[in-house]
Amino acid sequence: MDKASPRDLPPGDEALLLQQGREAWRAETARYTRVRIQAVTARRDTPAGDGGPGRAVVRLVWAGADPAGTFLDGRPGSVHFTKNGDGSWKQTL
Repeated sequence: MDKASPRDLPPGDEALLLQQGREAWRAETARYTRVRIQAVTARRDTPAGDGGPGRAVVRLVWAGADPAGTFLDGRPGSVHFTKNGDGSWKQTL
């Protein structure tokens, strides 16, 4: 996934977003069992220099068993974030 799109966030923001994205996805998939994140990236969600608020998307590939017990891997997912004025990131819907 890293090779599919170049890194475009400062390293500190990227690391924080990867952590927050994983945590958000684990919460999102709480009803699933054997959840495992197989790959994850964090990238800008708006063109650089657009003048708007900073936005980012964390894209994941994950595996897990749904409530019926069906286990699948290679499932895609994404979590979106907006940068706050204090430099922190907030998950958006």
